[in-house]
Amino acid sequence: MAPPPSHLDPSELGNKDYWQTTYTNDLTTHTENPANTGTTWFTTSNASPLTLAYLLTLTPPLSKPTTTFLDLGTGNGEMLFLLRSSGGFTGKMLGIDYSPASVELATRVARQRGYNNTDEDVRFREWDILREPTVENGWTEGDFDVVLDKGTFDAISLNEETDGWGRR
Repeated sequence: MAPPPSHLDPSELGNKDYWQTTYTNDLTTHTENPANTGTTWFTTSNASPLTLAYLLTLTPPLSKPTTTFLDLGTGNGEMLFLLRSSGGFTGKMLGIDYSPASVELATRVARQRGYNNTDEDVRFREWDILREPTVENGWTEGDFDVVLDKGTFDAISLNEETDGWGRR
């Protein structure tokens, strides 16, 4: 039997350019048809509704008015919108992504749904968590009760770049 690989094989899914192209295309599609909000990761596995269902069954229950969420690799922001609309959560929510086109798409969809990207609302910011320090401008200050990741770790693991020790 062959030994397991030391790393996952690199994939285009681990490349920032892939995601920037994907969300740029989604922005174009959304502009032409505002009902199309773009790519939702793991749609076929029903990941977002299953995540919401899980969060709603935690004991003790999460406080709907005060629980705060950080969504890593937010994409089109769909998970945060679901938490607001179907989950009834109204605490601080921040979606971050390293793709500027993703953040623009999520912000446009948020405006379309009546959110204004303020501290009291669902907010989206560009941030490469592996390469950029925390920005000291208030939007990352404080803790988050729940940190969500629906595929960001997968994408990071599929990047071909390595650090000084050969790790990805």
